[in-house]
Parts: sequence; structure tokens; C-alpha cells
Amino acid sequence: MAAKGKWDGKTWEGIFPSVCVIYTDKTCRQIDYDAYREHLRKNLLSRDIGALVVGGHAGETECLKMEERLKVIKIAQEETKGRIPVVGGVISDSTWDAIEQGKKQKDAGVDGVLFMPPQLLGWDPHTADHFLVEHLKRFDKEVGLPIIFFGSPNNVGTYQILPKTFKKLALEIKSLVAWKITCEYDLGVFLGCMNALRDAEKETGRHVSALCAGDVLLAEVVSLGGDGNLNGGENYRAPEDVEIYKAAKKGDIARARAIQDKMRPINEAIRGVVFGWSWTPFHYRYKVGAWLRGYIPRPHMRLPQMPISKEEVAMMRKAMIDSGMEVVREAEELEVADM
Repeated sequence: MAAKGKWDGKTWEGIFPSVCVIYTDKTCRQIDYDAYREHLRKNLLSRDIGALVVGGHAGETECLKMEERLKVIKIAQEETKGRIPVVGGVISDSTWDAIEQGKKQKDAGVDGVLFMPPQLLGWDPHTADHFLVEHLKRFDKEVGLPIIFFGSPNNVGTYQILPKTFKKLALEIKSLVAWKITCEYDLGVFLGCMNALRDAEKETGRHVSALCAGDVLLAEVVSLGGDGNLNGGENYRAPEDVEIYKAAKKGDIARARAIQDKMRPINEAIRGVVFGWSWTPFHYRYKVGAWLRGYIPRPHMRLPQMPISKEEVAMMRKAMIDSGMEVVREAEELEVADM
């Protein structure tokens, strides 16, 4: 069951779904707010999750107007009723625009924001991390919201952030409460970043939660001291991820890994690499997965996201069945958006 009572305002751990946006039709011009609410209520908040993230890439934050973003925030707040935090999002290359986004969401009552680094041409994570530090320090000073930061050593562009920068930001940014760390199949990447956060904690006394961003190492991450997962995949796999998390927290690593290993076929389909597909549309595949399970009525996304082929959808469907998931739709039912 979903968490009961009121959130304590301090705990940032568990399964954090990055909620997808649902549109009324394939043009994606209008959000289907009723379907969005139903998805929150039936498929996410019915599980024992730790937060709702309505401002991530899976939630198409960069493609939504501010009034749309504020409306999905309001719906999430109405549905959570204060039981768990509602997290907005900041995606901007401009410090001042990031601040403006943060202030508007703070006025709307978000409990925190998922903060994306700005895209800097010629980014050098080894010698130029002061750009990120000053960017985030100014945001923290002007806005004062809890921050979940995003990035790791195996990302590209300015999302590539080294452990030394993890520690530096954890030391200097008092509002930093969690970090979304991508590690794919490399547990060492996650451990290096988490250890940098723990080193900072020894000096400050402030705990910054280490959240996995991927689909394949949740059991290992939690068993080694990680605080949970923040991922758009929860739109289609929240039940499984909650069970993995709970089993790992209890020390039942065998059960956690058994559930995780069973989902390997769909994990590989989402990434697409083993099939020769591009990795780029993985957010679209998350949405298609939710559609195949009957969780959402339509899986379309706004440009620049492009539809995946029905052949991919058919292979995803098979992968979900091979992973033991109940599937209620056929690939032929998908109305491919005319882009």
C-alpha cells in the first residue's frame, strides 16, 4: 500500500517514479489531465513509493509550458495529500531562467526539484566544475528549495560529473538532498559517486541520498547502502521495483535479484542496444511499456521525441511477456503519431 500519514519533510528514499505526461491524442497538443490523474492514482500511488517526480525528462519538462507544468504539479499534490514529496523540475541553460522556474514551482508548493545541469559548449568535467558549483549556488541562494541533482561520470555533455564534483556540491549546497546517478551496468560508477557523497556527509552532517537512475542494478545499489531509484521506467514497472527495493532493504538480496533478473528481457528492449536500435528513444519506450500494460491510454510524446516503430513495439511486447509481465495490448493497436 502507499505510504500513510504525512511525509516528515526530511526523508528522501525509496522508489521515485518520474511520471510521464499523457496527451489527448497523437498530436500531443493537449494534456489529458484526467488520464494523468488516473495513472498517478491507480498505477503509482497504489504502490509504496517514496516520491512523485513530475519534473524530469520522462515527464517532458523541457517540452511543457509552465502553466502545464504547474497543473500536473497541482494534480500530483491533490493525489498525494502530503503523504510523500512532489518533486518539480528545472531544465535550463540559463541560471536566471533556472531561478525563475524554481521560484514559480516553489510558489506552487513543490517539495523539491530535480535539477538538470545546463548544457555548456566545450564542457570539461575535470577542470571546469566551478561552472556547475556557481550555477547551483546562485539557484540555492535565490530559490531555497530541496534539490535532487542529476549526473554521473558515465553521462555525456554537462551531465558528465565526476565524484570530486559530487563531494564539492554536497559540501557547498545546503539544499542538496539527493543525487540521481546513472550507472547502467557499472556498479563501480555508482559506488564511487555515493562514496563521494558520504565523504561530504562526514564533514557536514548532511545526508545526501544516492539514488540509482537505471533499471538493472537496483538490488545491488540498495544492498550496498544506496537510498533508492529515480527512473521513468516506474511508469510501467513500479510494482516490480517496489518489491526489489523492499527485499533489498530487508537484506533478502536473493529475492531482490531474482525479481530483477527476471526483467532482463524488457530492460534490454528498453535500451535497444542488443537489438541494434538506438538508445535515444528510451523515454518513449518507457511510455510504450506503460501503454502495453494498460496503465495509460496513449503513449505519444512531443517533439523532438520521435515515435518508435511497430516492429519495436512488438519486440517490446514479447520482452515484457518473457519478463513475466501481464500485457493487455497488441502492437497493432498502437496509433503511430504522424510527425
